[in-house]
Amino acid sequence: MKRLWKVALGKNGEYEAGAFAKSVLTVDFNIHSDISHAKDRDGLIAVMETAFPDAKHKTHLNFAAQMNQFINVIQIDDLIICPVKTSSTISIARVTGDYKPDPETGSPTRAVQWLKTDLPRDTFKQDLLYSFGAFMTVCEISRNNALARVEQVIAAGKDPGDGTTPSTKPLAPVPDADTVSDAASEAMVDLDQIARDQIEKRIASVFTGHDLTTLVAAILQAQGMKVRVSPPGADGGIDLVAGSGPLGLESPRIVAQVKSGTITVQHPDLQGLIGSVQDTQADYGLLVSWNGFTPPVRKRLNELYFRVRFWGRQEIVDNLFSVYEELPEAIRAELPLRRTWTLVPDEGEDG
Repeated sequence: MKRLWKVALGKNGEYEAGAFAKSVLTVDFNIHSDISHAKDRDGLIAVMETAFPDAKHKTHLNFAAQMNQFINVIQIDDLIICPVKTSSTISIARVTGDYKPDPETGSPTRAVQWLKTDLPRDTFKQDLLYSFGAFMTVCEISRNNALARVEQVIAAGKDPGDGTTPSTKPLAPVPDADTVSDAASEAMVDLDQIARDQIEKRIASVFTGHDLTTLVAAILQAQGMKVRVSPPGADGGIDLVAGSGPLGLESPRIVAQVKSGTITVQHPDLQGLIGSVQDTQADYGLLVSWNGFTPPVRKRLNELYFRVRFWGRQEIVDNLFSVYEELPEAIRAELPLRRTWTLVPDEGEDG
């Protein structure tokens, strides 16, 4: 029977580039040799005791359960959800190969076929995002009819929900279970990401069309820039201009394009912005897109690093957080936020 799993590609997304380039999922857990001899969780406990000699026994149990899922339990044709940290998106893959150690590093790998990549997180409803936010590197996602809904996303691009009130109450973990399901893993979820998802949904619903340009302008003003926003309608490829100094005439001088809603920035949009920078004698360009950028555009990130900045939703929210208290009262009323302190787990669940 087909099952749905979540696999994280490194604590900081270090395995993401290789996953998409080679269609291979890699996890680490400090394993750098062939462990195909370990056929179940119990066999992997000894492996984890060697890999993490100073860790507690419950950590060995937890890591062994996750690794057992990755190399033994996940089957060919199962579906994998991969939250992508570097782009704050979600990708979906189908497993196409059994466990193999990486030929260079020895890290555990599984071959996959990518079915959907770079999906905005708001493609999925909040109950699924809650499950995807588990701190576990590997866990099964089974609650709230998750598999059928992910299959619907693959087919139609939209999460239909399960028609019931979703359960978001974390359940107690079962550290010595043979598998780690989302019911168990939700005891330790990424609350920061869950909160961020809710904030992004609010921004997407309130700051639509020209209002997103107004929000970006307010962020730049709070950062000390003088900003002029083009009126709604045809703007000749320039949504706002910003400069430093009392009159906004000093460097850095910025020309920006802002794309809201479901518009994904294409390469002609980027070329148009570069042309606007040259025409206006600005110093830099700022390309803002709530729905992100196509792969050809993203490939030019390093090449254009000293000429153009790219703000997707992750950068918009990061910059908003940095100046939130200095934003106009009207914007803060539309987007009321407060800081929340939470306890960081003293023993990592991630491999």
